[in-house]
Amino acid sequence: MRSLSICRVTNALYPDVIGGHAIFCHELSARQADLGHRVRVFTARRKGEPEQQSVKKGYEITRLNKVWMPWDSMRMSNPVVPSLYGAVRDQDWDLVDAHSPLFWMTALSVKAALDAQVPAITTVHGFIALRDWLANLSQKAYLWSVGAWALRNSSRVVCLTKSDAQEAIGLGVARRKISVIPVAVDLETFRPQEDRKDRIVWIGRLVPEKGLETLLRAVAALQSRMTARVIIIGDGPLRNKLTSQAHALGISHIVTFRFKMDRHDVARLLRESRVFVLPSVKEGLPMTLLEAMSSGSTIVTSDLPPIKEALGDAGLYFNSGQSDELANTLLHALNDRKTQLEKGRRAREIAQEKFGWSVVLPQLEELYKEVIAERR
Repeated sequence: MRSLSICRVTNALYPDVIGGHAIFCHELSARQADLGHRVRVFTARRKGEPEQQSVKKGYEITRLNKVWMPWDSMRMSNPVVPSLYGAVRDQDWDLVDAHSPLFWMTALSVKAALDAQVPAITTVHGFIALRDWLANLSQKAYLWSVGAWALRNSSRVVCLTKSDAQEAIGLGVARRKISVIPVAVDLETFRPQEDRKDRIVWIGRLVPEKGLETLLRAVAALQSRMTARVIIIGDGPLRNKLTSQAHALGISHIVTFRFKMDRHDVARLLRESRVFVLPSVKEGLPMTLLEAMSSGSTIVTSDLPPIKEALGDAGLYFNSGQSDELANTLLHALNDRKTQLEKGRRAREIAQEKFGWSVVLPQLEELYKEVIAERR
């Protein structure tokens, strides 16, 4: 394909923000620049980062100032960036690639693309993030109005899983507009090794939908039956609640919280640990799952449809929210060496077959080619 001028819009970009969505947008931009495309990423400015940044040849970042909104005081992050509309509309792009319909920045960039008669692709990174009742109600109201409008008016909608594709159809998106293309994982950085420690690892945001209270109850039930340590990596609004729960359950001596960790250290930790656990009550396609799969970890996870779709027969599943069942599944994962080898090897195979950049990037390139051809 010829060199393209790509406008990417995301509310969160690594390393400004640590998270699967942010990491994927960063790595995708870098790899597309390596292919010869010109990629400019527009994101919300945080913490005094520079407004303009050149990451590498062909990959530039513009951080735009957001305005304060009432939901900011309730920690409902949805940045409003008025200058984004003009920045997208007034430049000559081959296409606009926006990420997550839950954010105002996506809707504004789709509107700018429509007015500039440029193709717009919106990528869905899950639909609702479970929070308190007010945040949940606000998300649903936004999704069914502004978010649905952005999806219906996009040239194409990329869903990471078939489950998300069905939700998009329920929001009124034409089936012909939807492409199911997953996020990708770096198979070289996240790789397996034979020698591992009896250790359980969880990685992500400390938020309600991740099911960490269920995990802590399961660990408390197991503490007299296992020697493995548990490491929880990540930060978020439940930080104080979860550390207090661990103390109240008497498991602080075997559960370690690491609120920040370099990605290369995360990769090393996954390589060295036997079990990765994902006790979520709601998920899209989490990057941490793909990283654990690529690392050949034994994966214990709740039986959510998007997770089963990605992990298939490589997972050890339990019913979401059931701490006793999770405890038994973790014990089996730690003690059965044959299961560890079989499940870890299969997880790595699936990661190589479906989620490596050499698989995902050509799918996106083909989609871009089709979208641009349709507008001619």
